[in-house]
Amino acid sequence: MLNYLYCLNDLILFSLISFSCLGLCVIGVFITKSIIPFSLRHSENPVIGNVSSLIALIYGVLAGLTALYLINNISYTNDAVQREANATANLYRDSTILQNPYKTQIQNEIKKYLNEAISIEWPTMKIGAIVNQHGNTYIDTMHSILNQYNPTQENLLFNKHDMLDEVKTLYNARQLRIAMSTSELSSEIWVVILLGTILTISINFLFAMNYYLHLLTIGAASLMASSMIFLLITLDRPYQGEFAVLPTPLEAVLQTIK
Repeated sequence: MLNYLYCLNDLILFSLISFSCLGLCVIGVFITKSIIPFSLRHSENPVIGNVSSLIALIYGVLAGLTALYLINNISYTNDAVQREANATANLYRDSTILQNPYKTQIQNEIKKYLNEAISIEWPTMKIGAIVNQHGNTYIDTMHSILNQYNPTQENLLFNKHDMLDEVKTLYNARQLRIAMSTSELSSEIWVVILLGTILTISINFLFAMNYYLHLLTIGAASLMASSMIFLLITLDRPYQGEFAVLPTPLEAVLQTIK
């Protein structure tokens, strides 16, 4: 899909898709009525109805499974962000018993990391751009500081090992969060979805019925299909659209730290 569609306001996007479909449907019904005689279409109404039902069933299953896949993607991304926030919170809490200057150094790196993720990386992901790996430097610095820290007390040694594990968890969660920022449906899937939409609507042009009633039924079908396209676009990219994943968990951790 064209990238600018993901940047549009949801109301504008829905209106654009819906009115485009409705306009094409009105034109399609008028052309079909002009070219194919009413009597011919009327005699084939049962066959057209069966074919229409089959296409609509296949299209509904395909669109439904695609929407379910995208919803799971968003849920998966939310989990990654929450794990990232939990890891930073655990690191900050565990750092409170470290000896200085290690304590101060770790806490400063955590604050820098959170500010980087919220203020720089999130706006980048929101516009669909590639996130740089600068955030990893804060993680690497935390890992280096902990490796230099050599406590003699057993409880502090266990605390160090726990923090190293949390650093690894933070790194993994961050990489997953960034990987999901480039997640989207492939062009092949969009071709199939759009083809199914066109077939589902256009097959109904062939029905023979009252002109205005025909427009009403076609309009309802096109509105349903355009709503599905709108839903798939808003779900397609986890950090864009109506159901975008927000940095709320990270913001909560930063606010608690402050």
